[in-house]
Amino acid sequence: MELTILWLVPVAYFIHILEESPRFVPWAKKYIGAPETFGQFVLGNVIFMAYVLISVSLAIFYTGAWTLILGFSTAAWIFSNFLIHAGYTLYTGEYSPGVVTASAIYTPLALYIYYNVWGSGILNTFDLILSIVIGFAIMYVPTVIQEKRMGKL
Repeated sequence: MELTILWLVPVAYFIHILEESPRFVPWAKKYIGAPETFGQFVLGNVIFMAYVLISVSLAIFYTGAWTLILGFSTAAWIFSNFLIHAGYTLYTGEYSPGVVTASAIYTPLALYIYYNVWGSGILNTFDLILSIVIGFAIMYVPTVIQEKRMGKL
């Protein structure tokens, strides 16, 4: 498997941010409780983009079991973001800003990455599952904390 495929994760994330940016803050305040300002939206995305860029860079340039697990966790992270957008869209009946790119780009990319890594032998089954757990945790733990903090959960 060519690890450079992981560079598509930050590219996809950047496109996703473009879809979210004009409408995400008002939507999120209504359903999640945060971010409350565009500045918080930007800060959160800068933090997540740092995670993605560092993880992907480590996996590609310093290839080892842990760096690969972290690098592949970014694919699980974008897939889990799709699940959040799709879930809220279905639950509320209202467009969740980001659901289009999450559906059209994130899902096929994440599935393609995991399909290829599964058959490559780069990581064993435990390490693949661990990368999925890490990616989902990085997406869901902050979301659940925020929803609890804002009384939305």
